[in-house]
Amino acid sequence: MYTILFFDDSMLHNRSNLSRKTGKPTIIDEGTFEDPYIDTAWGYPSVVFDEISSKWRCYYQGELGSPHNQAIHVMAESDDGINWQIPDLSKLVKIQDRLTPHQIYPNLNEWCGLYTDSNFHTKKDGALTSSKYKMLASRRQKNWQFSKKIVLTPTLLTSSDGIQWHDTDIRWHPYSADPGYFVYWNSFKKSYVITLRPEHGDRRIAISETKDWKTFTKPEIILQTDPLDTEASLFYGMPVIEYDQMFIGLLWIYHVDPTLLQNEKFPLGSFDMEFGDDLTRIMGKIDCQLSYSVNGIHFQRSLRDPFIQNSDPGKHGSGCIYPSSLVPYKDTLRIYSSSSKGEHAQIRFKPELKQSAILVHEIRKDGFVYLEPSGGTGELTTKWLLIQGDNFSINTNVPNGEILVQIMDHVGNPIEGYEYENCIRYSGDSLNWKPMWSNNNQLSKLKNRIIKIGIKVTNGRIYAIRGNFELFQSWPEVRRYINSISTNKKVN
Repeated sequence: MYTILFFDDSMLHNRSNLSRKTGKPTIIDEGTFEDPYIDTAWGYPSVVFDEISSKWRCYYQGELGSPHNQAIHVMAESDDGINWQIPDLSKLVKIQDRLTPHQIYPNLNEWCGLYTDSNFHTKKDGALTSSKYKMLASRRQKNWQFSKKIVLTPTLLTSSDGIQWHDTDIRWHPYSADPGYFVYWNSFKKSYVITLRPEHGDRRIAISETKDWKTFTKPEIILQTDPLDTEASLFYGMPVIEYDQMFIGLLWIYHVDPTLLQNEKFPLGSFDMEFGDDLTRIMGKIDCQLSYSVNGIHFQRSLRDPFIQNSDPGKHGSGCIYPSSLVPYKDTLRIYSSSSKGEHAQIRFKPELKQSAILVHEIRKDGFVYLEPSGGTGELTTKWLLIQGDNFSINTNVPNGEILVQIMDHVGNPIEGYEYENCIRYSGDSLNWKPMWSNNNQLSKLKNRIIKIGIKVTNGRIYAIRGNFELFQSWPEVRRYINSISTNKKVN
């Protein structure tokens, strides 16, 4: 199966009167979770479904107020992934000087980016991947104030059940590491990829690869801000998921105050910081934009509209929001975020105020970016597609409009019986509408032919085209394929 999404026009031959727009996830109000013990402004939640207990688990971190003033690492549980409860883990996880009932690991600085490893039971290059669950973490080094490079020592935690976690001697970053950092599997390169910062305090996006969880490539920068971003803005982190043939990133945009340190800069108290550039740009809002990649290594920016934007003043997420976990659920995608009412670090030393929560948003399948007419009828034509089966559907929402599909040959001429006028018109909302034509013509009858697909839509949206076909990007590719078919026919 191949999926055409509309982050750009790379899979389209032309597009007329169809505006590209960013999808807007909807917050699920009953999913707002305020931890009664800790401040979760930097919670970075990772949500997974545990098949053994038949419960959803949310791994996150938080800060305790006075007198402890330290970060702790916890887990919440849910029957539905929306309403969260705090379990008592004291009998399952032995922690000396336990601070909360749901504390799951002691003595870390931060953790972020739980990864469920589907390859954990297989051998690769003679090495057994250690455990099903992996968590990237960092531990503050003793006498860190005097260290030139290593302030936060990167470490990898592993677990077979998600409850008992074990430290390892794996150092996945050559220098210091602070969140956000996340893992995803690149099926093209057969490697694990970590999105991270080049080093502590360097707010750009880099990647590092590993195939065996023993050796890691040096972090290589793949994204940094550009002139289209707000002035002096930075990148805070980017979780990535593989989505059909693409990789989609939730890019955290840190909209900082571009001025340097001033006495009146922090209205809620002073900060023990040095004069300088990045260190003093600690105030600012964080929201989320989309990025994408076709190979999981080279990423591009999508529209600069926020995918998940800051909420209204006084509500959770009005200051910062960090979408950290994207989970497919039935016909939707759920996005879990930590959030704060204050701007970044505004309440850094007052976690007892608990102006934070974990939020959950929901969006339809393929709902990242869509095409919609500004008014009237919009039309697109895909590039060349080699039909390989009978699966063909369109994710569309046209409850008060209609959509039509036309099939053309490789030079753009409508194929008889598959013209727009023969298409059975559709109005409604469907994740997988299957176009039909009069005389029961279906796309499967054109198997092994190279075609183009034309779509007209009025008063509605197109989210994706999905089918059992292969995409050709250029006319030389098409010509080579046609010549090879002709040659084979002559030989046979």
